[in-house]
Amino acid sequence: MSLSIIYELRANDIPEEHIDLIMDKVKNRLTEENIDKELVALGYQKIFTVDYDDYDYDYDDLDYSPHRKGHYEEDDE
Repeated sequence: MSLSIIYELRANDIPEEHIDLIMDKVKNRLTEENIDKELVALGYQKIFTVDYDDYDYDYDDLDYSPHRKGHYEEDDE
């Protein structure tokens, strides 16, 4: 598992010295959440986890009208 984590950190342009620091800190508690905590502590964005609460959803843009694709309605002529 750690090889894929290191690959992902490198792919996201995390410097080798920070990768070594992160892997050393989480070696006994290797989880995606812990790695992301260490990334944030070093000033990087999370890579492995997503906080859906951080997203700003605009529910006004959602179209729940009956004329959406796949809805059958006879035309009144």
